Amino acid sequence: MNLLKSPFRRTTAVLAGAFIGLAGAVAIAAPASAHHPEVFPESSCVNADGSWTVKWTITNSEDDLEGTITSVRTLPRKSTITGIEEGDTLPKSVDGALHAVQTVEADAKLDRAVLAIGAHWVRDDKPIDGFNTGTEAKPTEACKPETPPSTPPTTPPSTPPSTPPSTPPSSPPASDEPTPILETDCTTMTIGLANPATGEDITLHFKTSKGEERTDVIKPGESKTEKFSATPGFTVTLTADGIEGSLTVPYEQPDNCDNSGGGGGLAVTGAAAGSIAGGAAVLLIAGGVLFFLARRRKIKFTA
Repeated sequence: MNLLKSPFRRTTAVLAGAFIGLAGAVAIAAPASAHHPEVFPESSCVNADGSWTVKWTITNSEDDLEGTITSVRTLPRKSTITGIEEGDTLPKSVDGALHAVQTVEADAKLDRAVLAIGAHWVRDDKPIDGFNTGTEAKPTEACKPETPPSTPPTTPPSTPPSTPPSTPPSSPPASDEPTPILETDCTTMTIGLANPATGEDITLHFKTSKGEERTDVIKPGESKTEKFSATPGFTVTLTADGIEGSLTVPYEQPDNCDNSGGGGGLAVTGAAAGSIAGGAAVLLIAGGVLFFLARRRKIKFTA
């Protein structure tokens, strides 16, 4: 089937982009430990010049310990963030939140804003790092003035404007994307997709390095995952109907797991988590770029 002529072209392209960004985007999106920043979009709107704005709230998962912001990453590339920067104190959850404003340029090609935040804590003299992301689809509603004028003008202007004010072209409604899901602990790996309500049926095939095979049909509005027992060296290869090629996702065991048979161990923290987050941020950006290439032509991806 020629995907360029398929009515499911967009769903296929978006799913391919989601797979390509899986290893990086989810490494940030899924907090690696109990300590993590929480990133929520407050509101979003379109400015008069066609750019659009997202207001974010960033809170602390801990109510008894302050954190420090260690990284601030955004997508699309043509966007700026104000109100938060590396080195800022992340207050205890009971003491309030940080607020940031992301402005996306009118000609940015990504139809959603992404804010990825890293933070650092020290508990009982032990360093802990956590990461999380928030996403917000491109809005269609125009921004309203923050505050009305304090007093109306006393007299009308002597002459009317020579030309009426221009209005930006209306933006088409943004369509949602399938969201990859990936979680790991010391003994298991959980992987799958969340399909938006506006999507199409997605048939996802899983094949492990142990030879086990499973298939999920994910309908619009559904989220499905498969959980596998995992040890170092274990992988899951994903394929989807309508997409050529496959993506192999390796199991990454947290560094502090007890492999002597006693179990235990938390998820990744400290310096190891920092290196993972750095690589994840790069992959997140790469996934965003490849997502747009996928929207323009049929692609074949391997990993």
